Amino acid sequence: MYYLKHIKKVLSFLTCSAISLGIIAAYPGSAEDGNYAEAAKTIAEIQEQRKVNAEKIASLENKISDLEGDKDKEKQQQAYLEEQTSIIQDNINLLNAELEALSADIKTTETNIANLDADIITQQTAIDENIERFKERLCAMYMTGSDTSASIVLGSSSFYDMMSRVQMINSMAEYDDKLINEILTEIDNLETSKSNLETEKLSLTMKLEEQEKRKEEKTAEIEQLNEKMQETQYEIDRIALEQSELERSKEEIQEEQDALDDELAAIEAEIQRQAAEAQRLWEERQALLQQQQLQQQQNNNNTPNVGGGSVPAAPAQPTYVAVTPAESGFAWPAPGFSYISSPFGARWGRNHNGIDIGDGGIMGGTAVASQAGTVITVVNNCTHNYAKNYSCGCGGGYGNYVVISHDGTYSTLYGHLTAAWVSVGDTVEQGQAIGAIGCTGHSTGAHLHFEIRVNGGAQNPLNYVGP
Repeated sequence: MYYLKHIKKVLSFLTCSAISLGIIAAYPGSAEDGNYAEAAKTIAEIQEQRKVNAEKIASLENKISDLEGDKDKEKQQQAYLEEQTSIIQDNINLLNAELEALSADIKTTETNIANLDADIITQQTAIDENIERFKERLCAMYMTGSDTSASIVLGSSSFYDMMSRVQMINSMAEYDDKLINEILTEIDNLETSKSNLETEKLSLTMKLEEQEKRKEEKTAEIEQLNEKMQETQYEIDRIALEQSELERSKEEIQEEQDALDDELAAIEAEIQRQAAEAQRLWEERQALLQQQQLQQQQNNNNTPNVGGGSVPAAPAQPTYVAVTPAESGFAWPAPGFSYISSPFGARWGRNHNGIDIGDGGIMGGTAVASQAGTVITVVNNCTHNYAKNYSCGCGGGYGNYVVISHDGTYSTLYGHLTAAWVSVGDTVEQGQAIGAIGCTGHSTGAHLHFEIRVNGGAQNPLNYVGP
């Protein structure tokens, strides 16, 4: 009883240590044949996620840099468009000045034409009046019969009078002819000036229309440039928004990265703490083993179980069994035994997550580490080492069991042991004895339940090892 009390004390420490390491282990404490809760991230998974996040951050930084270059190009194009718009606007201003000058010239020409029209009307009135007076003289000459040279001579009182009359008539005729010619000439000049002004007005009008058309074209060019500027501004805004989204994604990933760093640091700290705890437990265990050896000498080294079985003491030093690893690097966990009583896969409406190695005479046989690694879980407090068709509740159905982690990705489980001979934090070699095969937990007969998991997911062990 003294031995049993002390071994229970040590096993209670081991159980607490195993529970603490649950955040690292790939195995939660659930039934052997049941569904398992999602395991915590392994160090390898965290490191892989950090690597993926670092690549994502680098990719986002490259995209942000590329977008910055695109935004600079759009801004440069917008500057060119603004310069071009400014030049065209200057041309439009010049066209407006030219149009104003042409409009002023046209107004002046129209005024000149109107003045000429008034002059022509005035001259035409004077000509009409002179013509009427000339008609009146002709009429008077006709009425007096002095329409011939003979009447002028016969009507003269003297030669001198005759010469005076002839000279007067000639002078009057010359005056009328000159007056009429001058008036006609002035009218012709006015008509010519009017025609020239009309031509000039037409030319100015055509120039005005041409300049108006050019102004419309320039205005259309400015509108097109404004549209292009608007498009470039839209593109600049779009790039800026995309950059902002990328920056936000980068920050989110960086936050996740920081969280992973914190989680990794916590795990590493926990590993260090558990290593120190494991060392302390090992030292206590060694001291206890010395006491057990003294007690075993008195009671033949055997303490009965509730069910009639026995829990053998752990050896003072680890023992090794020569094993031959398969190509996978894993070795058969039960040397000397090869019969598989229950394979991996569906069983009793659930998934059997490992294989059962159950040859006759296997009770008390040695279970060895399938591959070198670190012990991360040990349950060693089950005393129900006998066949039963129900679960005694120990170890979640596994009874006494051991979990070994191999490089943070692979892990192996050894269930239904009579007793485990290793502690949490121990480093074991391939082939090192880790416990005695038994019938603890939910077990209908003595056998070794063996599992291989990858990142916490159960795999068929026969894909990795063979007897």
